[in-house]
Amino acid sequence: MTRCQINPKFANSARLLSFVKSLPASFADGGKLIWDGRNKIKLFTLAADDADSRDMHVIVKRFKHLNLLQKIIYIFRRSKASKAFRNGMELCRRGFDTPTPIACVETRQGPCIKEMFYLCGETTLQNIEGQTDRPDWNKGLAAAFARYAAALHDKGILHNDLNDTNVLYAPLPDGGFHFAVIDINRMKFYPEGQRIPDRECIENLTRFTGRIDLFEFVARQYAKARGLDEEDWANKAVAQKRRHDRNWYRRKRLLHPMKKKYRNR
Repeated sequence: MTRCQINPKFANSARLLSFVKSLPASFADGGKLIWDGRNKIKLFTLAADDADSRDMHVIVKRFKHLNLLQKIIYIFRRSKASKAFRNGMELCRRGFDTPTPIACVETRQGPCIKEMFYLCGETTLQNIEGQTDRPDWNKGLAAAFARYAAALHDKGILHNDLNDTNVLYAPLPDGGFHFAVIDINRMKFYPEGQRIPDRECIENLTRFTGRIDLFEFVARQYAKARGLDEEDWANKAVAQKRRHDRNWYRRKRLLHPMKKKYRNR
């Protein structure tokens, strides 16, 4: 059995509906592989279906196969694919960018999920990692990201994995930057107008970088953007960041004791 949800914008696209029906076989047999890790991501080109349309480029993310316990859990919970689709639609509704949500597809064996896919549009934006992991990190870009994070939080949005590989950007002609986020299945949305607790906002920022100097700069710019006491916020944010990193390295040392980078921290 196959279940799917489709963005109403694409509900009348015959080629997309045909492609969705072809999953998971078409994923196994075709597409251009662009990421192969815990999850697998491929790019598919759907040929134009009439004289006035253009080829359609679709990114398909197949989430990792579930173990038995996870299969049981997801009988009662939304799947990661469903969460990614719903979060993408809500993110766009609240005025923020992510590669266009197209559909999510689940294949099931009885009540259990067998495979799950999230489909979205292609993007030309690059992730911000290459600009923040170097000694001469771009202060203008970091400050713009801080304002972007502040805007997300003001709208009641927590990404919950806001690291620099999941933040995409592009420079704008006026010298500013446009941002988007990916890997969106773990997001949390507060009702619009409800303030997110400060501790959750800080925790949300801690994953962005492992560098304390960059993190403190972002925290200060974030405080300015939200009209907070800069010194007080920076002190609280850095203290919470240090606790977060210590706990993270402890977990990694326990899970991967032979890895040198965790052993020597």
